Amino acid sequence: MQLKDIKQGFIPTREQILKALTTGIVIVLCALAGFAVQIILKRGTSEQIVLAAVADPAAVVPEPSETEITEASVVETETTTETAAVSETSETSETSESETEETTKATTAATTAAITESDLQLAVYATTVLNVRSGPGTGYDVVKQVNPGDQIDVVAVTSNGWYKTYNGNYVSADLTTQTPPTPTPTPAPAATPTPAPKQTTPASTTAAIDTSSGVSCKITFYGPQDNGDGSYSLTTATGATCTQGVTVAADWSVYPAGTVIYIENDPLGGDGYYTVQDKGSGVKGAMIDIFVEDTSQYSTTTRTVYLG
Repeated sequence: MQLKDIKQGFIPTREQILKALTTGIVIVLCALAGFAVQIILKRGTSEQIVLAAVADPAAVVPEPSETEITEASVVETETTTETAAVSETSETSETSESETEETTKATTAATTAAITESDLQLAVYATTVLNVRSGPGTGYDVVKQVNPGDQIDVVAVTSNGWYKTYNGNYVSADLTTQTPPTPTPTPAPAATPTPAPKQTTPASTTAAIDTSSGVSCKITFYGPQDNGDGSYSLTTATGATCTQGVTVAADWSVYPAGTVIYIENDPLGGDGYYTVQDKGSGVKGAMIDIFVEDTSQYSTTTRTVYLG
């Protein structure tokens, strides 16, 4: 055998190539079919796929299958069913509420119609914190509350034991009384003991003041004394009435009561002569306190004082 004949033995014919291609296609289709079956089984479907072999391996014709029910169509069907059920329930609920409300109104109207009122002019008093209602019963709204002892003017009484007030509201008759409340006596204030006056010792001067000649004194001014009750006192320590241009207060250890003094260059513009008729706790030593009706017109100064 020649080398040429051996080489030609390895060249495939047309029929061999077609058979090889057909066989490959059948293998691929089988593999795809098996993969599809695995996917369908995982999704829980119960469909079966039947692959039929034909006489001619070059043509594979699948059998027609029943129409698949998709998940989208199932979900849509369930949604439609649920929507219809909810709609029906809602309509039923609204109908029930409407019927209940109408029944309640009818019952209330029938109850109210059965209660009668009789005219009654009366004054009663609350025995406790009392609710004032818009109708004769605890089922009515509370308009306000009154305190124990508050007076309530009654214009009618109902057959179920409620008082109608003058402004058209109602209170329970069982929680009222016709006896006016007893006023609570105001306790008398406890007596406050008056403290004993303190004994004060006049301040002693460091040295006796010689008034035989002129003494340089501090001059101040005072007016009517406030009694604390809106009135003012004009009575001096000697019992005389305070008089502007006459009355002065002084330290009686320096200028005794009744002493006539002369104040040089009189601050009031008078003749300068004054009488010691008063004294004060703040008037000590070489100091003269002149009585004036309006202290706002004068200010503290210094003058030489002589015995009159």
